[in-house]
Amino acid sequence: MLALNVMPDGPGPGLEPDLDARWFGPAEREPAGARELIAASWERCRALGVDPEGGISTVVLSREDLTRRRAANSRLLKVAEPLMSSLYEIVAGSGYVIVLVDADGYVLSVMGDSDVLESARSVNFVPGVRWTEKQVGTTAIGIALASGRPAQVAGDGHFCRAHKAWTCSAAPVRDPGGGVMGALNVSGLGAKPHRHTLGMVVATARAVENQLGVEKALADLALASKYQAAIVEHMSDGFLTVDAEGYVTYMNSAGGRILGVDHKAVVGQHVSDIVDFRPVILNVLKTGEGYIDREFMVNSKRGAMHFIKSAVPIRDERGELTGVVDVFREIRRVRRLVHYMVGAFANFTFDDIIGDAPAMREARRLGEMAAKASSNVLIQGESGTGKEMFAQAIHNAGAAKDGPFVAINCAAIPRELIESELFGYEKGAFTGARASGHPGKFELASGGTLLLDEIGEMSLDVQAKLLRVLQERRITRVGGEIVLPVDARVMAASNRDLARDVADGNFRQDLYYRLNVFTITVPPLRERKGDIPVLVRHFLGKVGQKLGKEAVEVTPRVMDVLMGHDWPGNVRELENVVERALVLVPGHTLDVEHLPGYLRQQQAACAPEPLHARPTVEIRPLAESERATIVAALKAHKGNMCHAAKALGISRSTLYSKMRRFGVSKDRDEVSPHGEATVS
Repeated sequence: MLALNVMPDGPGPGLEPDLDARWFGPAEREPAGARELIAASWERCRALGVDPEGGISTVVLSREDLTRRRAANSRLLKVAEPLMSSLYEIVAGSGYVIVLVDADGYVLSVMGDSDVLESARSVNFVPGVRWTEKQVGTTAIGIALASGRPAQVAGDGHFCRAHKAWTCSAAPVRDPGGGVMGALNVSGLGAKPHRHTLGMVVATARAVENQLGVEKALADLALASKYQAAIVEHMSDGFLTVDAEGYVTYMNSAGGRILGVDHKAVVGQHVSDIVDFRPVILNVLKTGEGYIDREFMVNSKRGAMHFIKSAVPIRDERGELTGVVDVFREIRRVRRLVHYMVGAFANFTFDDIIGDAPAMREARRLGEMAAKASSNVLIQGESGTGKEMFAQAIHNAGAAKDGPFVAINCAAIPRELIESELFGYEKGAFTGARASGHPGKFELASGGTLLLDEIGEMSLDVQAKLLRVLQERRITRVGGEIVLPVDARVMAASNRDLARDVADGNFRQDLYYRLNVFTITVPPLRERKGDIPVLVRHFLGKVGQKLGKEAVEVTPRVMDVLMGHDWPGNVRELENVVERALVLVPGHTLDVEHLPGYLRQQQAACAPEPLHARPTVEIRPLAESERATIVAALKAHKGNMCHAAKALGISRSTLYSKMRRFGVSKDRDEVSPHGEATVS
């Protein structure tokens, strides 16, 4: 034990062992570790240069500063002062003063007997005064703040003479995080400490800490509840909780919107009373088994309702079912997410459609008009002309541009599966069907556009079902019973002459007219060769940027070869030729040797003939002759389509098709006497 001496008139450099009883009273009442705490405090006081003859604190807050400090410690004061009052009721009339200080040692609150309060004022033991070891030497408050432990100091245990007539007992008050936020102290005149006083102070301090912990827990719980409420209320999914009997305990606003009910008014009602169908959540209450992301379709007075749902049973500590949390999401939101993730959207706009040929301008004009309506669109043209590009451009310019764009190639799907691909199927609908069922393309395209590419390859029986869907705007999954509304614009594309297919009995006439609201014919590249230079420059830039060859030019010989080719693969073939050539070209000049072999051979075969080898009779290109013959027939029969077609030996629909191909108008007044016709 550290030995300290005391001068006769006050604390000296140390304390003699035989004087210990003067500090603590009888040994059996000495608090555990009290000697060590006081001795350590004396050492700190010496190190701080505290005057043993002093002890009156001169650090005093102004009234404004004290008000601000009390406000900063309002949580501590709110809890501590009622408990201080309760403690004072126990010790009232016994000559004690009860004091609360903050973590910096400033006195925040004082209560006690009037005579003792007067004596406390004599040593400046009042609100606003700082009461730490540096200002007043060794006291129970100073030890409690410095060590974080309860302490009791009596008589000569005080370092400064001003406090030797006092006995003080203090305990630190910790916040819920464990930090010291202040100290509670009971002081009285007299040099004989009472050990039970310290016990009461410690108990009161612990009560303050416990109450602070409870309030912190309640505040955290309230905050967490606010966060949870904010999260749940701002969910776009429906959120519903029911108790073990099926009565609604909570529903968020999204749930009310989806189910068509007042989400606040339904609380307390049985879940089966708030909807006009049997809620599937009742099965969870019955079986105790939940599920995650399961598809449900129900019929209600509001129509078919289609959800993705998750239900989680809630159990108590004994494992008893106490309720269910039900989260339900409208299928259209799920589809939007799927479309975003898998890229089911349109990339092209009308700005991406390149070409200034009259037939191309007409196709673009019709496409822009179709985009303003919601009617079905039929896009016809040879393979590789850009039919899907037109479909995407119409979608992106229309009202459903924010919806999905789903394309299905009817020629690439086996005939026996096309129906399930279009309309979807329920579980067990056929051998090999997914156990969970599968949505069809009409469902996936809900709110957007469905492109039926190569529709001419669709079987007649599926054509009949497609016609019914287009008429009724409803579908039923294969093997299912629920009728689902169709909310998708339908476009169809074909490289076949559907009018001829109708005449030949290979395509339903009623379906043809249902699809043929807006008909757009995309001309083949051989009929708009004037666009080839523009397309070549476009592909050189597009592909060249991808390959890091952006400054490549083509020679006149290459352009002659490209202009001389008939392009059976159309624009797609031209793009592939340019890309292949760019891969092979070593520098910045693309020449004939970089073209595919079939184009090089064609260039050699089409070399200029010697003059003596040229025919003496005039030979015109076949397309030009065919066009001139059509113009002559129209002129001869004064624009009568039936008579002109009969004279040419073809059907009227074939004549229309050829007129569109050659850009010939049926208006008799536009046919010149020289056998030319205007372009419509």
